[in-house]
Amino acid sequence: MKRFLSYLCVALLVLLMQGCASRTPPASTVTTFANEKPDITNPKLSKLVGKNYIKGIVRSLKQEANSQLWNYEIDGIDTTNGKLPYVNFNHKTVLANEGDLVYASFDGMRLTEMFVIKEGFYKGGKRNTYTPPVKKKSTSTSKSKSSDDGGAGKRDKAHQVIGVPKEETIKF
Repeated sequence: MKRFLSYLCVALLVLLMQGCASRTPPASTVTTFANEKPDITNPKLSKLVGKNYIKGIVRSLKQEANSQLWNYEIDGIDTTNGKLPYVNFNHKTVLANEGDLVYASFDGMRLTEMFVIKEGFYKGGKRNTYTPPVKKKSTSTSKSKSSDDGGAGKRDKAHQVIGVPKEETIKF
């Protein structure tokens, strides 16, 4: 009899615990109508929500005549870590020129900051790979330093004389 009552208590306890168990909420229904048109992929201005970042090239910069705002179109070149692939926004001042490589952050639809990484990075359909000219060393026949080379010359350790230390101590 005791055994039967203990099994009955355990069964009642299990039934009561199931009433307190967490249940998954019912799935919300999403209704879409066949006559609704999907959002355009490239609207006049991007719809941004929350904190967003983009690293890319300024493709076009045009001033709108009626509102005196500058319209920027930036194509993203780095989309890692959730960066945007494309953004189109308006700003009241010129922050970068066409072809500049920029990094910009947005808080909703508001531009918070824009940094120009490299000016003139992309011009005329191709990347600008300009490197400044490297000054070549003059080839002279003599190895010694001459007085007409126009300066102090190359520093080397050939003329340094270092004496041997006489004593060394370490204190703790």
